[in-house]
Amino acid sequence: MNIAEWILVMMLAVALFVFLVAGIVLVIKLIQLTKEVERIVVAGQGIAAKADDIVDNVKGMTSVGGIVKTFASRIIDKQEQRYAAEDAAEAAAEEAIAKQAVAEARAEKTKKTAKRAKK
Repeated sequence: MNIAEWILVMMLAVALFVFLVAGIVLVIKLIQLTKEVERIVVAGQGIAAKADDIVDNVKGMTSVGGIVKTFASRIIDKQEQRYAAEDAAEAAAEEAIAKQAVAEARAEKTKKTAKRAKK
């Protein structure tokens, strides 16, 4: 082989080496890029899940079913408060009646004692 052939072989070998190194660097960068893309996809799925939850909450508050549910729960709360107030009033009335009966019994006893004392 003469010198021209050796020079050509060396140039081709160097070019092959450069392309090989460039390819290895490119593959490493692509692997790192895929890992980063995977992290982004996982974060995006988390954000999408949170967005779905928010949409469901907003849908529940603005839909007819949500409005009816809120309205019904408020009415039920008011009814419970009214029934509790009525129960408290009834209990107080019963207690007053019982106290009145005891007072009447004492008054009757006092009258009897007074009549006996007069005799």
